[in-house]
Amino acid sequence: MNGHSHDPIASAKAQEAAHKFQFREATPADITALQKMIGESLRALGKGYYTQAELDGSIGYLFGPDTLLLHDRTYFVLHPLGSPNVVSACGGWSFRRTLYGADTAPGRLPEARDPKVERASIRAIFTHPEWARRGLGTMMMRYCEEKAKEGGFTGLEMGATLSGVALYERCGYTRSGKIDVVRCPNGEGIQIVHMLKDLPEFGIEAKDLDDDKPRTSEIARGEV
Repeated sequence: MNGHSHDPIASAKAQEAAHKFQFREATPADITALQKMIGESLRALGKGYYTQAELDGSIGYLFGPDTLLLHDRTYFVLHPLGSPNVVSACGGWSFRRTLYGADTAPGRLPEARDPKVERASIRAIFTHPEWARRGLGTMMMRYCEEKAKEGGFTGLEMGATLSGVALYERCGYTRSGKIDVVRCPNGEGIQIVHMLKDLPEFGIEAKDLDDDKPRTSEIARGEV
């Protein structure tokens, strides 16, 4: 998905038109499967962006399900038709101030955001390696964006993995200029890129964007 010739919006629209996959709300019964899939996704698609030690330290600590989103019914599974237990992709949105991270991640902020003055967050979009580069991750992102819009939000933000930045830029997100470095229990620092998007009045489409040079800010373990 990092190639400049790839059009993620077109791929997602083709998948939407084909009607071969279906969305459903994730439930607590999905937690084990989500943990497994997110780990597999990061290890396969995060190569070249994060070291093995960084992946080992972050999977299950920083990267994993946020059960509060399951409680809020704002986290979703995308699965093949007729196979609801197969997690092809996952992702969600949130009206809470926590920007990213699993239950065990630092900086939990469960307070609700005000849609009149704050952005909703797009959360933890991952694609299973077997279904990568087919538009499913973008399809999930578009679905979450629409749900956030239905929730009254007109602006979005996310904490993106390094492997996802190029894709999100092609889908209309811009870098705010901030990069968090989250310290994991094994001492490794994981870079998370802060990105923003304003929703258009009608529909959600990609646009051409210029890269902004980010600056790095350090997050101490257990702090925002």
